[in-house]
Amino acid sequence: ETSCMRIGLISFALQCVLLAVADSQWHLFACAFLAMAGNLVYPSISSLVSSTVRPEMVGRALGAVNGVKSLTEGVGPLVFGTLLTMSEKDKFPGWPYFLAAIMVAFAYQACRALPDDCENYTSDFYIQTTPTRNGQHKVVVTSMLEEESCSLLDGSEEADNDDR
Repeated sequence: ETSCMRIGLISFALQCVLLAVADSQWHLFACAFLAMAGNLVYPSISSLVSSTVRPEMVGRALGAVNGVKSLTEGVGPLVFGTLLTMSEKDKFPGWPYFLAAIMVAFAYQACRALPDDCENYTSDFYIQTTPTRNGQHKVVVTSMLEEESCSLLDGSEEADNDDR
C-alpha cells in the first residue's frame, strides 16, 4: 500500500508542476497520463486503514477516512478555484499548482514515515472506551503481545480485574 501511495503522490506532484508551466496541448495529455498513477493514493489509504485497525473498527475507520475525503472534495475546489481566479491576472498564473505540489510534498513526507509494505501493520496496542454508570468513560489499553490490560479512569490508573 505505501509503495502505491508514494507512486501516486509523486505522480500527482509532477502533474501539478506540469500544469503550472503548461503552454502546449501535449502538457495536458501528459497530465492525464500522470493522473492515472495519481489515482492510486485513495485506494492505498483505504487498504492501509482496513488492514491496520481491528476488524470490528474497520467500518468506523473507513467512515472517518471517507468523511475527510468528502470534506476535502467539497472545500478543496472552493479554495483552489478562488486561488486560480486570483492568479489569472498575475505574471505567473500557475502558482496555485505549485502551491498544490508543495502540499503534496508534505503528504509524501508524511507517507515516508509509514512502514514499508513488507512490514507488519498491526498495532501492538488497542484502545477501547466504554461508558460507566456515572457518565464517565473508561479507557482500556490492551497489549496484544503480553495480553495484559491497563484500565484508566479520569486519568488515574486503576487495576480492573473484573473485565479481563
